[in-house]
Amino acid sequence: MNFNHTKFALLGLIFQLSFVSLSSAQTAPGMVWVQFANKHNSLYSLQQPSEYLSLSTINRRLKEGIGFDSLDLPVNPEYVSAMIALGNMELHHKSKWFNAATVRIVDTAMMQTTIDAIRALSFVADVKSVTSRRFSHEIDKEVGMTDTRSGGDVLEEEQEYGPSFRQISMLNGHLLHRLGYTGKGRKIAVFDAGWIRTDILPAFGHLYEEGRIVEIKDFVSPNEIAVYGKSTHGTFVLSHMAGLIPDSLIGTAPGASYYLFRTENVEGEYLVEEDNWVAAAEYADSIGVDLINSSLGYSLFDDPSMNHSYSDMNGQSTRSSIAAGIASRKGILVVNSAGNSGSSAWRYITAPSDGKGVMAVGSVNSEEQHSFFSSYGPASDGDVKPNVMTMGEQTVFADMDSTIRKGNGTSFSAPILTGLAACLWEAFPERSSKEIFRAIEQSAHLYFMPNDSMGHGIPDFWKAFEFLRSSNAVPAGELNVQVFPNPSNGFLSVIINQRTTESPRYEVRDYAGRLVLTGTGFTGPIDQDYYQGKIDVSSLSSGLYFLILDAGDDRSVLRFEKMTP
Repeated sequence: MNFNHTKFALLGLIFQLSFVSLSSAQTAPGMVWVQFANKHNSLYSLQQPSEYLSLSTINRRLKEGIGFDSLDLPVNPEYVSAMIALGNMELHHKSKWFNAATVRIVDTAMMQTTIDAIRALSFVADVKSVTSRRFSHEIDKEVGMTDTRSGGDVLEEEQEYGPSFRQISMLNGHLLHRLGYTGKGRKIAVFDAGWIRTDILPAFGHLYEEGRIVEIKDFVSPNEIAVYGKSTHGTFVLSHMAGLIPDSLIGTAPGASYYLFRTENVEGEYLVEEDNWVAAAEYADSIGVDLINSSLGYSLFDDPSMNHSYSDMNGQSTRSSIAAGIASRKGILVVNSAGNSGSSAWRYITAPSDGKGVMAVGSVNSEEQHSFFSSYGPASDGDVKPNVMTMGEQTVFADMDSTIRKGNGTSFSAPILTGLAACLWEAFPERSSKEIFRAIEQSAHLYFMPNDSMGHGIPDFWKAFEFLRSSNAVPAGELNVQVFPNPSNGFLSVIINQRTTESPRYEVRDYAGRLVLTGTGFTGPIDQDYYQGKIDVSSLSSGLYFLILDAGDDRSVLRFEKMTP
């Protein structure tokens, strides 16, 4: 799917495409991904990062203790020039993180000949198609939307937010607003398909008046710049963060600065969109963006040969997920919608929400129950996904006629989280992106008992604020634990490296949150310093489980794998 919402949500894409192989004669343009073999003879140096990174990026890296590495070095421009000189192609994107380029083949009747010429270059390692013949798509009618009117007696604060109050108050985000934190000074890049009318709607007037739409950039059609065309999806997403309509809608971060990057093409679903995502992430890193909100997901494509599988959802297989993980390691807080496949055959999260260090956000309704459409985890390698949940069912956002509407989708739960993360970071600007991530995750109500539908649950931003305000960035009370062997085929040895106020107890739960084992079974303390013991897990079926250790006020959650003997 292009957008992370279902047929029950705002937009439905009707796919009416057929695939023509690379070897067939074509008149429509095609794109290929070219993997370079190395970065030899680079014109750039790790000792001079200011030549390819902004000062704000460099400062963020230094503040967070993040070094510079070969991924930061741009692609060798001589490689690109030599390739383009072959003719019949135009440069679409370069990727320094993957040391690659995406090029557009102009005359696709000569596509195979051009590909063969590219492959023959000594510095080229591989060439793969990322599009095929493109046909137009039709945007379906908007569904799942209703007029919203508030009535009856409401609290003064609730009246100020109007019907948008619940989607913020569920997370105690309004308490951060009450302290004056609205995301000021935080830079948020929004990856989406377009922002129709965003530049003229009253809900966003404050952003343009104050110069806080800092940059627009089109990664789909760099020469066309269609950011304010093509799709309303980005408009709806942005309004959850930045919208401001008195007594009707207050976004979660109306004081932040925004960068609108178009990466999604509503006219087709091909791997090239992941290349666009990669290019936008690299650019966001280079200019010093703090947060990325991506309400996009990739699993199935118009060309089935490009499809991902659930096993690919491990954070290390798809380009967009790998890039999202790199962005996270480089100090950006990456927030991605978990996907809206919960009631479909796919069912699972989509890339890049599976990325390492990426905060995947699922959806709950106003009663804090899992939304029927919200995708399930875990990641195929066992990582807890979604990470957290926010309201994504019948949320309030700005519509095209200057009023407000309601709709469904994890496309909307993600920006609600992103905006409040910006507010939290504004309150603690000295904290790293990882500390902000961890405080949010650990504030969630299922943190000690995550499951496949809700992840760690619904975060409490007031609790996260208190965590960060304390001397530690995370709450006290976590046990210092070692567990081995992992994977285990019969027993787990457990060592708790600290004294505790009570004798430790344990629970083992599966990925659906079901309790499968419980007990004590510990000896100790030994030398007044630690407990040790063994847990018999031989009765469990093979698979991934959570071990929850509890000793009075101290707790810890670990993941382990049970192997077949």
